[in-house]
Amino acid sequence: MAYYQSQIAKGVDLSRLTNTELQIIKLIKEGYSSPQIAGFRNCSSRTVEKHRSNIIKKFKLNSTQNALLIWISQNQDFFTT
Repeated sequence: MAYYQSQIAKGVDLSRLTNTELQIIKLIKEGYSSPQIAGFRNCSSRTVEKHRSNIIKKFKLNSTQNALLIWISQNQDFFTT
């Protein structure tokens, strides 16, 4: 988690996210779908969708389906190594 905490995105308190949520954001950014992420994490797609929903709430994003994708595209610096 230290890596993610060192990558500060404007207006987002990353400390509110769990390690799982941070990993899911990274996988979404890499273009994986919820079913694919579920396969990687050995959980259901519904579980991944719940994590996505929690992330959207924590980031105070619009609740539309693509809100998280839009945030990711606007915060590419969050993912730089």
